[in-house]
Amino acid sequence: MRVSVLGGSGNMGKRVVGLLQEAGHDVVVASRSSGVDAYTGFGLAVALRGADTVVDCLNMTSVNARACIDFHETTAKNIIRSAEQEGVKHLVCISIINARNPEVNRRMGYYRGKAAQEARYQNAKIPTTIVRSTQWFELAETLLDQMKIGPVAVVPHMHCQPVAADAVAQLVVSMAEAGSDAPAGVELAGPEPRNMARLARLVARSNAAANHRGPHPRVIGVPVPGMKALNGGLLPANAVRTDPTTFEQWLANGRRA
Repeated sequence: MRVSVLGGSGNMGKRVVGLLQEAGHDVVVASRSSGVDAYTGFGLAVALRGADTVVDCLNMTSVNARACIDFHETTAKNIIRSAEQEGVKHLVCISIINARNPEVNRRMGYYRGKAAQEARYQNAKIPTTIVRSTQWFELAETLLDQMKIGPVAVVPHMHCQPVAADAVAQLVVSMAEAGSDAPAGVELAGPEPRNMARLARLVARSNAAANHRGPHPRVIGVPVPGMKALNGGLLPANAVRTDPTTFEQWLANGRRA
């Protein structure tokens, strides 16, 4: 197959590209660094030309709702239009379990952006598969770095059921390989509910034991009442498929951000 991966140089994109290449597919790695800007549309048609499937791994780091909605809606609209013009047979988009739930995304700008993105793809004329996952294990390390204030990291008690990003990438690739026969949506979670603040503490201890990245902060978990997203709203339904890899196994096997 010929597969175009948008955001192919990012955290998830690199994983998807690597797996596709290992499977022998012809992969186009499209990102701003390669001259493709899905937001403006520059270079998009060329990147999608001849592709059987297009995988949207695009991401942005803002938490501002207006910016996130604008980015995800605009890029999805441009991708769909270019894919239709170039005769692409299948689209795959990566999203988040429960991001569409208004109770969850009401105070989470990034999730509102993902909800808007899903809505765009669900109205595409091309068969589209949305791969939704719970938070990735890697988020614990991200929060540890972002929430550090001197010798302390203040991390919210986020109740979720995180999963290894590598497992999500494998599911994305399997959906891309299935082509237009793939379902409209699939979901993947980790093996068990966990508290993100406690996971960040495990990462800090692991870093300290391995003497990585200099001094490591003491993690303080803080409750955030009134936010559905942090108080069980991110937990998946009981019927969701799960990956068996535990957080502790991910730590022990040499995690990668």
